[in-house]
Amino acid sequence: MHAKKRPTHRDVAELAGVSPAVVSYVINGGPRGTSAEARQRVLDAIEALSYHPSAAARGLRMQQTHTIGFISYDPHPLDAFFAPYNAGVLTGLTLALLAQRRYILPFPVGMDEDLRGLDELLYGGRLDGVVVRLSQVPPFTDPILERVAKAGIPCVCIERAGSDRFGFSSVTYDDEAGGYDATAYLLTRGYRRIAHIMGDPRMVSAKDREAGYKRALVEAGVPVDEDLIQGDSWRPADGATATRKLLAMEHAPGAIFAANDQLALSVIEVAREIGMHVPDDIAVVGFDDVPLAQELIPPLTTVRIPFAELGRRAADLVLQNVQGELRECRAETVPLKLIRRDSA
Repeated sequence: MHAKKRPTHRDVAELAGVSPAVVSYVINGGPRGTSAEARQRVLDAIEALSYHPSAAARGLRMQQTHTIGFISYDPHPLDAFFAPYNAGVLTGLTLALLAQRRYILPFPVGMDEDLRGLDELLYGGRLDGVVVRLSQVPPFTDPILERVAKAGIPCVCIERAGSDRFGFSSVTYDDEAGGYDATAYLLTRGYRRIAHIMGDPRMVSAKDREAGYKRALVEAGVPVDEDLIQGDSWRPADGATATRKLLAMEHAPGAIFAANDQLALSVIEVAREIGMHVPDDIAVVGFDDVPLAQELIPPLTTVRIPFAELGRRAADLVLQNVQGELRECRAETVPLKLIRRDSA
């Protein structure tokens, strides 16, 4: 059985009684105008034939592929497919791109990987631009951005900015300020023995949230007790281990600031296992505000990162760059917000 022949723009032209050029003008919105009557005949022919323009052919004519790459440069690159953080960013990025008839190609890259495998993507003519999620700062991020810059592809960095020498725009947020706000809130609630469960120190976000925690304590005149800082991973199991260690102390903390919501969930689960009640026996604050945070019992007090807004702004910047509308790099910051719920 032979496959059905796909209709071409010449078939549309023949059915509509116009030239192939007129069909192209209608589909592409120019460069020349057409009469209303000719335009309608073309549209009717397109519908009758179920014609869809070839994306590859249009890309060759317009020198664009309508595809934006999303490179997640991370110690745990496959998290790009299921972690709540990346899911939120990808949602905002994808919706903004689809509204402009653009598509997204996710490409996770491990921070310890040989970056030569990235060259095929960057030089293969598949992309109009890239959004690169950075979990570190210069000079650690220079090798990957050097490859993007050498390929000459428009680029926007999110979470962390790249080195100024690349001239790439960025959309970032202030983890240190978020850690400060979370801890300061617990201090205003009367807690003084406040613990912190830290994330992966290979990521600047973990170190900055810890720095914010320490700054809030120091400004309040509360000594920083290093024994109250536990954990070195984003894994919930490691968060549970850190929580058990903290709650087994002779002078256990009255509150815990966890570096993300998944770690905060581990705190709540361990507290429940040993018969403690949140927030009566132990107050808990997280970071991220993933969808699960408001569904927990009790709902989680946390610092909200506007993931979708982060992705939307990155999409806007990279498309402006692709279309030649952005003449200079732009550094944008999305604000974080403490969301007060029942866990603290």
